[in-house]
Amino acid sequence: MGKFDFETIADAQDLDFGTDYNPDLIVLSGAQLHLKTAPCIIEALVKRAESGLYGWIPSDRPAYLNAVQNWMREVRDYEIEKEWIVPSYGTLRAISTSIRAFTNERDGVIVQPPVYVLYDRVIRNTGRKIVCNQLIYRNGCYEMDFENLERLMAQPENKMMILCNPHNPIMDFWEKEDLHRVAELSKKYGVLVIADEIFAEHVFYGNKVVPYSTIPGAADNCIICTSIGKSFNFTGFSHSNVIIPDDKIRKAYIMQRDAEHYGSLDPFMYNAIIAAYSKEGKEWIDALIEFVAENIKTVKDFFARYYPDVTICRHRAGTLLWADFRKLGLTEDELHHFFAKDAGITMDRGNQYGPGGEGFCRFQVGIPRQELERALDKLLKAGIKRGIIKTLD
Repeated sequence: MGKFDFETIADAQDLDFGTDYNPDLIVLSGAQLHLKTAPCIIEALVKRAESGLYGWIPSDRPAYLNAVQNWMREVRDYEIEKEWIVPSYGTLRAISTSIRAFTNERDGVIVQPPVYVLYDRVIRNTGRKIVCNQLIYRNGCYEMDFENLERLMAQPENKMMILCNPHNPIMDFWEKEDLHRVAELSKKYGVLVIADEIFAEHVFYGNKVVPYSTIPGAADNCIICTSIGKSFNFTGFSHSNVIIPDDKIRKAYIMQRDAEHYGSLDPFMYNAIIAAYSKEGKEWIDALIEFVAENIKTVKDFFARYYPDVTICRHRAGTLLWADFRKLGLTEDELHHFFAKDAGITMDRGNQYGPGGEGFCRFQVGIPRQELERALDKLLKAGIKRGIIKTLD
């Protein structure tokens, strides 16, 4: 970990913060790390910038395909063929393309809230119906409601399911047994599964995410979305490495993607992916996970001592935490007023993630330790001032 700098906040120079910008506000909302990406990526992008050539790059460049294939094999234990790799302009764009290619207007797309907020926008913008199979919450952990999922899949108008794994915002992954049940049901009822696996590299405590298409019976009925967006803090760039094992599905997807004017690889993303999907990139990921794991322990210890009524939900993936604040007895607006006005920090509102998110918050811990300690100190002082924290032992 000493090889990499995780104590410097990523430079935000030249950003237009607007007239309401408050430099004293600590922003824990949003999925962006407050850390610079891997040095090997920065070096690759500097070289690309200095070359002066920013033209188009064919999507079938061997270096790109080799990098993706080797990364999936070495890092995710995921054997894929090069022809399965279909580059697209971002994960949400890939989901939108899939919806247009394989469903009709007013068809249903199943999601499992609380879930990534922008799925709702993509589904509605394509004229489809969002269908909710709300997750079951028990003692800080979540599980799928398979009984209701089968009921929804059995309805012929529900043609697709977006499977978020690891699941955002709960920041946990699904077990192999869960994926088996999804694959069995989707096969039985002819529901195409779009597996969003963009958090798969950020897995903690020695775990690994099972690639959905490796589940028996899943490969011929799915589209897998991967990218460096979350793993290497690249969410501002629009690129995804979509993996489609089935020939028929892949051809139909490519036809729709190209109809939406897909051209070629972004030259900067080309260099970034090759640099990221390397030995040096994996070393940076490993060091990041080690660093963030220590931050998570610090946060859990803080809440256990000062906010024992707050439940930090089971965390096994991602640099974010999902927490249940409902026992504080505050409304959603009161809770976030307390964070922003009293403590001077921001967190993501739970209700934006759909049913089951009310009273929960998602917040970023992939930040320099000094910034984290400052945020916790502000939260401590605000809690004392508001009387939420009664005593200090």
